[in-house]
Amino acid sequence: MNIETRLLRIPIVEDTADRQEILRSLYRAHAWVMVDSSHRAISLIRAYSFDLISLDYNIQGGDAVARAILETPDLTARIIIHSMNPKGSALISSILPDAIAFPVNKMIASNARFKQLRERIDREGIAFDWQL
Repeated sequence: MNIETRLLRIPIVEDTADRQEILRSLYRAHAWVMVDSSHRAISLIRAYSFDLISLDYNIQGGDAVARAILETPDLTARIIIHSMNPKGSALISSILPDAIAFPVNKMIASNARFKQLRERIDREGIAFDWQL
């Protein structure tokens, strides 16, 4: 990451250890916080401003987190639905139509893809279009 790139503030809402590790690595150059419960995620989203929110559906209450995001009056964060559950991802997308569905398994389809994804996030920040 170059000096001119601003650190993104990112809550990672995920309760599965292996996916937590993947997402920590993806956002390693940024200011992230790992959240493993919907209650904590909702509290953080209501209390702080974020640039990007990485959200799993399968966390207990994932749809409640999506509704809390929707109710945030000054929300400017990009929402990335990293859930691998297609029905859950579709539900969150119906609540948050501007969210981008980009499941973890697509992120790690290859080492080259993951590295490219991380580099583009680091370089382009929230302007990154997530179309790999």
